[in-house]
This record gives sequence, structure tokens and C-alpha cells, in this order.
Amino acid sequence: MTHSPAPASEAPGSGWRRFARAHWSGDPVVVADAPGTGLTAAETHALLVAAAARPGRTRLTTSDAVLPAPGPLLPGPDDPDTAAYVRRMAAAPELAGDGWLLTATDPLAHDFGLWARVRDVLDGLWRHVGRPALPVTAELAVGDRHHAPDRPGVRADTAGLTWVLDGSLTVRVRPEHTGTEFVLHARAGDLVHWPAGSHHLDQRSGPCTTLRLSVPARRASALPYVSEVLGALMRDDAGPRPERRPLPSPVPAAPDGRIAVPAALRDCAELLRGTLAGRAPERALLLRWAALRSAAGLHPPPPPRPGIAFSPAHRLRRVAEIVRVADGADGPVWAANGHAWPVPASCDRLLTALRGSGTTVAELARAAGLRPASPELTGPLDALYRARAVDVEPYPGAGRP
Repeated sequence: MTHSPAPASEAPGSGWRRFARAHWSGDPVVVADAPGTGLTAAETHALLVAAAARPGRTRLTTSDAVLPAPGPLLPGPDDPDTAAYVRRMAAAPELAGDGWLLTATDPLAHDFGLWARVRDVLDGLWRHVGRPALPVTAELAVGDRHHAPDRPGVRADTAGLTWVLDGSLTVRVRPEHTGTEFVLHARAGDLVHWPAGSHHLDQRSGPCTTLRLSVPARRASALPYVSEVLGALMRDDAGPRPERRPLPSPVPAAPDGRIAVPAALRDCAELLRGTLAGRAPERALLLRWAALRSAAGLHPPPPPRPGIAFSPAHRLRRVAEIVRVADGADGPVWAANGHAWPVPASCDRLLTALRGSGTTVAELARAAGLRPASPELTGPLDALYRARAVDVEPYPGAGRP
């Protein structure tokens, strides 16, 4: 059975509130006036060019194959805009007139301004539906005359939010455990949403640019995330050890034919049990959760910016939310713009003093009872500055930092 719903039109200014109440985790839907990302055509093109310049960040697909080395078929500085790139691709002899799709993974991770803009849009939605505990990933795609199904082997455990930035898009969505296929027709400015557990097929009849955010929404979605944390802790706990020799062939067996579990596997299982028995996994997960909370889930965040040498006269201005979470005897964790770090409990005095704007380093030191050059002050300030949670203004006569 196929169902073609009409686009859902919301009252102007209703924002995410009506979307959350009427559409989130419901049937697949096209929302004509949901909050947009604010990405301009020029910004979108710049993101595509920047992603194409980074190895492993883009994937170029034709109707029947993924091109392993697209080379000159990727957008570059000679393409003035996305429309010009689409025209060049239409005439590319390598494609022989075939349809194509260029997908950039994590396209926002190199541009803090655009990343923060999309993060803030997401934050507005989470205020109404709850915050995701796992990373929300982004894909920016441009294509022409191309059908793009779910990639084989990828579980449909994520909810989809797809903004059509240019052109038009048709998505055929089949939610799990239903016999209904939804055919969604969207154009520039529309948001396409489907719940977790849905398989989809994108259809571009002409040039079309989209930004898709995938929101993990199943309990099992946390398995790779938690496994990564545990694996890192186990590698740290194991330390350098001599390599074990491989087992002989044939593998020795007991007289009754039984084969014992190799010592390397038993050792790893014991290491896992020991790791789980301590507080390290919970602490590591808390750090990651704090970072995700400060990023509205959007992952990965842009890397920290370079630090500066603070002067007592530098005037500080708080420009981003600083998330603080407590963890008992292990002390608090601060997070901002997708980055988290542990701090001593005494640093909480700095957060109180930073609530005002235009506070100098010297004034902050006095409020916290510290010397302006003490590591207890400059360390936390450096972390906040590098995470872009505070900006500084130089004292008169000094250059900008």
C-alpha cells in the first residue's frame, strides 16, 4: 500500500513546538515551514568544496556504483557555485550522462560558525522532544537524476531530519512493521522527517541539495558508542605486554576432544570484567555525554581553536553555554561547544564570576581568590577560550589575541 501525504503546513512562528507535538516520531511527513538551517547557497557550496578537499569525507555515486577515485569530478575552487558544478557534471564524459550523487559526511566539522548555527537549530527541537544521548550525524548531499537507497548493512535505527536546501526531492519511506509506503514530495525550504525504524529511497529527478541529520533512537544504537569507550579504557589498562605466540595447528585438544578457550581471549574477558567493576566507564561516558549535551548532540564538533596568553587586563565575555555536571568524588566536568574536560571543584567560583560580561582576568582572579597568573585560573580560562565559550578583548594599546 502506498500513501502520499500532503505537506504539513504550520502557522508562521510556531517553530518546533507544533512540529514536536504533531510530527516527531510519528508517520513520515513533509513539513513546509519548519525551522530552517539558515544555510545559504554560497555557504553550502563552500562546505562541499571544503569536504572534497579532505580525504575520506566525500562519496560520489552513480546509478549503479560508487566511484572509488572521483578526482576531478569533485567540486573545487574552479567551481564558482553549486549550480556551475552541476552543469560541469552534466557534461562530464566520465559519467556519460548518468545520474550522480555527491555526499559529504560531517560537513560542518571544519566551520565553527555554521556548525554552531545548525547546533542551535537542533537545540530548539530538543527542548520539546528531549535530548538525544548519542551523536547526531550530518550529511550534505548534492545530486542530479539519482536514486539513493539505504546503504546495505546500515540498520534503520535512526530518525531522519532532511532539509531540502535547493531543488526538489522525493523520498519513499517504509516504516518497520507496516505495510504502508509513504511517498514524500519536498521542495526547497521543506523538512522531511521519518521515525527510527524506517527504510528510505531518495529520488532526485533534477539537481537537488539536502542536509540530512540522523538521530539515533534505539537502545541498541548505544552499543558501538559504549564499546568504543570500553575498548579505549581496556587498551589503557592493558598497558604494553609481550605479544602471545599464535596457537599451533592443529590446536591442542583434551583427550575427550574438548578445545580450551585461548588464553588471549580469557585475558581480554578478565580485563573487561575488571574495567566494568571500576568507575572509569561511567566517568568516561559522563565526559562524552557532557560534550554531546553542549553540542545539542551534533557530532563531531569543530576542533578547539589555538589558545592565547592571558593578561590581567584582558576583558572576558561569555559567549556560549557552559555545561557543568557533577560526578561525586571525581569532581565536576565542564563542557562547551562539543568539548568536555574535568576541573577541580574550586573552579566553580569562576563560573559564578563569569556570569557577568566584561569581566577582566584580574577581576576574575580577585573574585576566585587566585593570582591572575596562577594555573588554577589560566588553565580553566584556556580550556574555555579554546572551546569558544569565552571571548577576550585586549586592553587598550594591545593587539587583538
